[in-house]
Amino acid sequence: MSKRSLPYFFLAFLFAILLFILGIRYGQRVELANKTIRYLVSIPPTPTIQPTTMPLSFSEYEHAGCAISFLVPNILEKTKESSTSALFSDQKKLLTVALSCEKGPFLMLKTERSVSINKNIRAFEIQTKDTVSYRLLHPITGKVVTLTILKQYLPLIQKSIAFQ
Repeated sequence: MSKRSLPYFFLAFLFAILLFILGIRYGQRVELANKTIRYLVSIPPTPTIQPTTMPLSFSEYEHAGCAISFLVPNILEKTKESSTSALFSDQKKLLTVALSCEKGPFLMLKTERSVSINKNIRAFEIQTKDTVSYRLLHPITGKVVTLTILKQYLPLIQKSIAFQ
């Protein structure tokens, strides 16, 4: 070997030692990360609490003054009741069902259309974007019953409405 190549071999030897030391340090970091991951994977997950929903049930509402009854879901609460009216709201205090009755003429207005509810109850209907309003003539008392309902509760009340 010549004296000229000896420093290059020495530098290559030092570079190899440097790579060896850097490899060992990198391996120590990887081992620490693996231990952390192994510990985290070994911990069982905590059970998540599932939100409980109230079972949907229904109750029959009877208004003595208007002599009418219909089913109401338990998620609605009666917010106001008098001898001639009743109001129902949901949990967000949004008015969902309004009932009123009064003596008066039962004439069809220009904005109303004639419909039949439960195949035997004649009514006048007005529809808006979110609600449907019915005017019914009570066959016994002769009172005009006005019922305004949010569309999501409409099928339930239509099928369960009855005069007393």
